[in-house]
Amino acid sequence: MNLLFINSLKGLKKKKIQMLGIVLLVMLSTGIYVAMSSALDRMEDKYYDYLDNQHVEHLSIDYNIDYEKDITYEELENLRENELANLTEEEQQIIDTYSLYLNPYVDKSSEYVNPFDNPGFKYMLDSIFVKYKADYPIKNKGFDKLAKKYDFEYGLERSKAYKEGKSYLKILPYIKEKQVNIPYLIEGRLPKNEMEITMLPKYAKINKIKINDMYKIGDKEYKVVGFTYAPDYIYPLVSYSAIMFDEETNNVIYMYQDSYEEFNGVEEVTYSIYYNGNVKRKFDFTDMVSADGKVSDTSVLKIFNEDDEHVMMGIFSATRLMRISSLQLEFASDRLFAEYFLYLLLGIAVFVIAIITKKRIEDEKLQIGVLKSLGYSPFKIAISYLVYPIIGSLIGGALGYIIGALTNGPIANMYVSYFVVPLANFRIDPKYIVNCLVLPTVVLSLLSYLIALFMLRKKPLYLLREGSNLKISFFSRLANKITSVLPFKYRFKYSLAFRSLPKLIIVALTSFFTGMLIVLTLIGMNLINNAIDKSFEGMKYDYMVYTLSVQTEELDESADYTITANLPIKHIYDKKGKTKPIDDNVQLSLSGIDYKNHYIEVLDENEENIIDLLGDNSIIINKNIESVYNVKIGDTIEVALDDEDKNFAKFKVVGVANEFMSIAGYVLRNDLCKTFGYENKCYTQMLSKDKKYSDTTKLDSKIVDKIATVINFKDMKNNFRKTMDKYGVSIYIVIAFASIMAFVIIAVIANIVVEENKKIISLMKVMGYENKKISSIVLNIYTPIIIIAYLLSIPVTKSVLRAIINSVSDNIQMTIPIELDPILGAIGLLGLLTAYYIAVYLSRRVLNKIPLAVALKRE
Repeated sequence: MNLLFINSLKGLKKKKIQMLGIVLLVMLSTGIYVAMSSALDRMEDKYYDYLDNQHVEHLSIDYNIDYEKDITYEELENLRENELANLTEEEQQIIDTYSLYLNPYVDKSSEYVNPFDNPGFKYMLDSIFVKYKADYPIKNKGFDKLAKKYDFEYGLERSKAYKEGKSYLKILPYIKEKQVNIPYLIEGRLPKNEMEITMLPKYAKINKIKINDMYKIGDKEYKVVGFTYAPDYIYPLVSYSAIMFDEETNNVIYMYQDSYEEFNGVEEVTYSIYYNGNVKRKFDFTDMVSADGKVSDTSVLKIFNEDDEHVMMGIFSATRLMRISSLQLEFASDRLFAEYFLYLLLGIAVFVIAIITKKRIEDEKLQIGVLKSLGYSPFKIAISYLVYPIIGSLIGGALGYIIGALTNGPIANMYVSYFVVPLANFRIDPKYIVNCLVLPTVVLSLLSYLIALFMLRKKPLYLLREGSNLKISFFSRLANKITSVLPFKYRFKYSLAFRSLPKLIIVALTSFFTGMLIVLTLIGMNLINNAIDKSFEGMKYDYMVYTLSVQTEELDESADYTITANLPIKHIYDKKGKTKPIDDNVQLSLSGIDYKNHYIEVLDENEENIIDLLGDNSIIINKNIESVYNVKIGDTIEVALDDEDKNFAKFKVVGVANEFMSIAGYVLRNDLCKTFGYENKCYTQMLSKDKKYSDTTKLDSKIVDKIATVINFKDMKNNFRKTMDKYGVSIYIVIAFASIMAFVIIAVIANIVVEENKKIISLMKVMGYENKKISSIVLNIYTPIIIIAYLLSIPVTKSVLRAIINSVSDNIQMTIPIELDPILGAIGLLGLLTAYYIAVYLSRRVLNKIPLAVALKRE
């Protein structure tokens, strides 16, 4: 026993590459695990306190006014004297009709026609109230009642978007008495006078702005008095034209309230609520709904319980929820990645140790045979083979923890360049020490012990028999037959390769899975680039202007006008009137367009514009709905116009557009407007190339008051491109990392190949072969295997990705092309081969030191 321990410790000096391989694998796995986990800890430790201390909203909602019940005749008359004092003639007629409906003294006998019987009346009424901000008093009254019932604080959240040069700014009013989404001061102070602002510290640092500097917005200069975080902009999505946050060009500014009122810009308005009491900040969606189908009392969605049909998600609610809660998804996904990565590399380390253990047992079979014949059990002998996993795990784990502790700072700073939250200090977590030192040691030692027991199962006489480890496998014989027509060099090379099938399989699998990792990364980046190209390819306009409500007055002759609506599909009928199967709650995205327009084309698979096919009550569907629900030309689609399913509309399919995004279709704008009760053409979007929409502060106030947001597609594309260019380096990081993994495994195997073939190498030296030639024959045996495995990984990865995308196609509702750039594919193979040849070079040094005398030794 002691002899085996002594030999094991001495063997560490002789088998440096093998020991280094184990140390590197453990170090990589634990280092990345600690670095990512501790960086996430620094964010998460502050994140939930930040949410509570700053009263960050639980939910952003809107109040759905019931115009038949929520407003009294007296309240309407008061609004007519104030907010509704400057109506157009058409608007005045609508409000007069509404006033008659609310007037308790008007006779509503059987001859009276209820205006709400027309489904469009509510839409027109709501448009007027939103336009003149007459909805605020009614909504505030409703929120006061709800706040008492559900014990929450609420606030009207207002912000204005502005573009200054290349910078996108989000301007917020600073209100000292604010109870929801309280600003977080980093340095300096908050605005207390006109023309004073605060901004994001990273934006200020990059653009070299200091406290007390003057910062120009438009034609006015403001004094920077502090640096702040806006708690409802944890992910700072400041503009739909710059979806990917960019520290250099995206900024969130707090402005003194009076200055904000004077600032001209497109305003975003919503209500935010912050619950008092026990409400979960972690979004566990499986826990939000109880067994009886009701929303949990601790859920942020509890306000949707019971009879509160007034509450609804506003047009900005989903965006605000993403800005605040997307970091939680980052916590979960990145922690999962770090843990699985730890287990993956430890699993690879087990394979490496298995190869090393097998080689050691074969080298020491005579000693083991003697010990077993003297009565030592395999259980005791196997303990001596734990030297490699224990020492390798302890050294690698310790180094990994140190590296992780040192690198968590840069990783944490990388995170906060995308998520604006305070960072806690680094702390030593005993859990990470256990996972770095104890977990690898226990796992690798236990599995190594079991592997050693399996290999020690042979009887003493078999182990003591001379040459018991010299045998030619079936695969080696098969390789000899297949390669019999080749020159001796190649026959000998492939015979060596197939002599040890386990090593061959490990090299092939390592190359295959490393190739899959590289190819997956390359295709993933290509998918994003393709999505960008496909998304912007057919756009002839530069700006998409969304209105706050349905509009009827067209403001720009050069623009195209559209109206959109998402309506639930109730039935699909074929030409004979038979119903086709369809899933529940399928939403059809309708776009109302005109025959004559500047920027819109509806192209079929032959690239022909088929807008002229549209007529009254007809629809051109896209490829998705055609393929998913087997909808054909001549079929009829029936949609519901209200939640109560009282009103329906039917559209006959007259064409199929060669488009793949969502379940969507085109109808005539005038047709869709009439469906909703509008006599004139209406719209909710404008499409334009006019540069005036790039700077909304210069627009006429009449236009600005109607705009919800403006998307600048040129800037959006540049924003995507810039972000992808930044991430482009990640491709080479993944390739480098995958190559390092392959290098470690192949280096260990190549080193073992040299040791196993010492006698052959020595004989070749005696025969006059140079070291370089011997290296080419003995060490380059796996080159074809690595190339073939990598090339096989490409179609397999594509197939896996295609299967995944097909399985979720109903949810993402779009078709994604899966392509690999041949140049990037070649770079991936080059990285893998580079790692292989470095490993070969290191093993060549061992080969060169093998003396000629080895050929004279007996096996």
